[in-house]
Amino acid sequence: MVTGSFGSFVGLPRTAFAWLVLPFCLWACGSTPAVIRDVEVHPQDALHYLDGTASEVVIDADRHAALDREFDRRYFAPWHRQQPVYSRSDMEKELLKFRKNPGFGENKRAHAPDWIESMAARANLEHYPDAGFAGVTVVNSDLRLLPTHRPHFDSADGAGTGYPFDNLQNSALHANTPVFVSHRSADKAWVFVESHSGFGWLPARDVARVDEAFVAQWENRRLITVLEDESAVFDEKGMFLFSANAGALFPLSDEDADAYRVFVAVPDENRNAEIRGSRLLKTHARVKPLPLTRRNIAAVANIFLNKPYGWGGIYQNRDCSSTLKDLFTPFGIWLPRHSSDQALHGGYYMDLSGLDPTAKERAIIRDGSPYLSLLWLKGHIMLYLGTFQGQPLVLHNMWGVRTRRLLQREGRLIIGRAVITTLRPGSELRELDRSGGGLLDKLRGMTLLITPPTPVNKE
Repeated sequence: MVTGSFGSFVGLPRTAFAWLVLPFCLWACGSTPAVIRDVEVHPQDALHYLDGTASEVVIDADRHAALDREFDRRYFAPWHRQQPVYSRSDMEKELLKFRKNPGFGENKRAHAPDWIESMAARANLEHYPDAGFAGVTVVNSDLRLLPTHRPHFDSADGAGTGYPFDNLQNSALHANTPVFVSHRSADKAWVFVESHSGFGWLPARDVARVDEAFVAQWENRRLITVLEDESAVFDEKGMFLFSANAGALFPLSDEDADAYRVFVAVPDENRNAEIRGSRLLKTHARVKPLPLTRRNIAAVANIFLNKPYGWGGIYQNRDCSSTLKDLFTPFGIWLPRHSSDQALHGGYYMDLSGLDPTAKERAIIRDGSPYLSLLWLKGHIMLYLGTFQGQPLVLHNMWGVRTRRLLQREGRLIIGRAVITTLRPGSELRELDRSGGGLLDKLRGMTLLITPPTPVNKE
């Protein structure tokens, strides 16, 4: 007889206990497919869902030029800043947040009690701001909420609270992005910067100072947009500088039949930026803005499909909102960096929160503009592609679908990449967690990126 303690199973023969639990083990271990049905049955090709109007330009030339000028104004704004946007109290709030929740590190152990104090000492906020100059990133770099590469997780391994959800990863910047440097860490190893897409700490070696001559030469040219991830960038002597990813921008200096000649920024021995030349193949780049057609949007969207999910841009991957930001950059359509800002400030916002799921679907199909509408719920944002077999389809970079399995343990079926799905991804899963509702239940609103022109009152 069994002598150990198994609660109500005490006293069961070992074989009887095995037969009793075997079905549960098989259910728990064998019931999860490798991918969700949506990804298997819907072609993962944004061009597949276009209609006969896909090659039509959706906006007149004057409006598109105005949007592109606004993009450039926001993109270069950090170079024309005299004071930081973020105050000392803003930065102290970040420290306070992590004081209240020290969290866990990369070793899955709780941070030491003095961890946040060491971060506070390094941040040197009693002297904020101690810089105040224009700069440019010279490599791809992460924007961190504290001056450290080490992570902060809410739990050691909880679904949605452990890896890869590092709370210190605010965003990531492409190489050669304009920034305003407002502050330095106590050890001078880190600088706090503001950019067109966010703020945070960068390693000091990732930034070079720019002067007025550099700015004038750089920002008064057409911009070339990269359309291929991991495009190697070399200087005129063939020396590798960095890999440029889709959505990166470089000033055009000249072109030949096969390539654009562009400016790139490199640091000199004093960490001042100097301009060098490089070539970007026309197979990997285009002049911004691209003509705004749904076919072009779909072609650019395919660059991002199946690319790995990257929380906050970690590992130079993309999350849901950075995928959309980089997708629309080649068209000169500026989007904020984070999902809620994209929804509320990226265009004309339509509140759907008061509707039931069926009514939300009807509103999306009726009012949504395929390839030009964003669908938003708290913490996630998607691009509406139109309908397929009567259902709305979306393109989004998603981590996974929430599951709840044996013994009510919360988990995730990991998708981990940019995919095309319905608004009910994973609905076929037996272990799908339906307690909190799906995407449609949580959907708050839809944003039209290109709104119809306001009628002129002729009276």
